[in-house]
Amino acid sequence: MRAALEPRILILCPLAREWSFLVKTFEATRHVKHLHDLKIEAAYLPEWRSLVAPAGHGKTQFAVQAQYLIGRFPSVELVVCAGAAGSLAPELSVGDVVVGTETVEHDYRQLFATRPLPRFPGHGPSIDGLRRSARGVSGFHVAFGVIASGDEDVVSSERAQAIRDQTGAACVAWEGRGAARAALFNGIGSLEIRAVTDAADKQAPQRFDANLPIAMTNLASLLRLWLG
Repeated sequence: MRAALEPRILILCPLAREWSFLVKTFEATRHVKHLHDLKIEAAYLPEWRSLVAPAGHGKTQFAVQAQYLIGRFPSVELVVCAGAAGSLAPELSVGDVVVGTETVEHDYRQLFATRPLPRFPGHGPSIDGLRRSARGVSGFHVAFGVIASGDEDVVSSERAQAIRDQTGAACVAWEGRGAARAALFNGIGSLEIRAVTDAADKQAPQRFDANLPIAMTNLASLLRLWLG
């Protein structure tokens, strides 16, 4: 059965909890096929030609699982990293969604040479489509801007401000550059979309757990408008 699937888009969540929220939300209005013959859990939405799967925590694991799925499905044209984030911008609130115009790797630290931080542009046509779709959302705000990516829990206001000053990012998360690097290696597009759960401060761990359902529900709503 898997051989007949030809997904165009991979929607990959870092955490299984994030993936589960997305799939359950999609199941309310769309036909979803759960796949059981892959190394990782996955769900296929034939109407959207989209495969939704958890890709693992951290840039390396995320890139490995993204590469695995790209290799299994040569029809894939776009990799989307979709999950939660900590806000770096004061105008963003819990539940707001950030579409990454680019992903910047904030923890890429070279000491032998001075070079700009690696930056990965988001897929332009998809961003244009999401701008149009964002007009139809209600109850939360959709922002378009830079997303900072690094394998680091940001749990202090001072560190959050330092990353914002360094990158100009609207929010911070972990895995986006893993998705971007895997996509770039395969010559396909990538895009990072994050929903805000916290303010990347000392209360972030508790607020992440409490606000993840809200954040992922809003992210799913935007994806439905864009893909549907």
